[in-house]
Amino acid sequence: MASMHDFPQRRNADLAQAQRLGGMDAMRELAASIAHEVRQPLAAIALNADAALRWLDHDPPRLDEARAALALVASAGSHAGAVLRSVHDLACKASGSHDHFVADDAVRDLLPLLRAPLQRHAIHLETQLAPGRPLLRADPVQFRQVILNLLMNAIEALRDTAGRPRTVLLSSRLDGGVQHFSIADNGAGIAPQAAERLYHALYSSKPDGMGMGLAICRRILDAHGGRLWHAPGTPHGSVFHFTLPAP
Repeated sequence: MASMHDFPQRRNADLAQAQRLGGMDAMRELAASIAHEVRQPLAAIALNADAALRWLDHDPPRLDEARAALALVASAGSHAGAVLRSVHDLACKASGSHDHFVADDAVRDLLPLLRAPLQRHAIHLETQLAPGRPLLRADPVQFRQVILNLLMNAIEALRDTAGRPRTVLLSSRLDGGVQHFSIADNGAGIAPQAAERLYHALYSSKPDGMGMGLAICRRILDAHGGRLWHAPGTPHGSVFHFTLPAP
């Protein structure tokens, strides 16, 4: 039979174990965040490096095409480095660098990273951004993370869609003091049983998903005073919405 003196020791041991488990969960989430966020730029680096080698192997070498592919390698590498710093800031709960920039320019910077999966799955991406090129005040790297994650989710939702054209629409509008962004796809949509846990870290509705993209998006938008939510598409698919305060 345990004595009264054993209870403080047991309580301390239980607390230490809980702290160890909490630390392991935090490390697992950080590792999953890094792996998830650098996966796409690393894929773009490998793809364009391979393309550059093929252009150089031509007889005669296609130097202009090789230079263009290597420029995309450099751009994807810079993006991967910036994303690593961003994930570190999120893990440390740092505020990031809030700058003024135009959303159109940030979106255009991302398009080369999406070219390969869009072509591979025969998906048409359309952008309808707010006229007048309004400014955002946010961390530009984290803004691109949100856009890239939501666009990649839309692309993955369309992989098995058949019988209709596969489309993704990225749109935005200025609504008072808020910029409202939407990413719509015409895929199969989100199962009701998955909707409640969709934004939880390490939960994924996809068999090969890491369960970090939407959790990272929500964390970024919360830190910027924005919101993230989704709704069913019409007549198919899903629409993800997010807002950011306008400067």
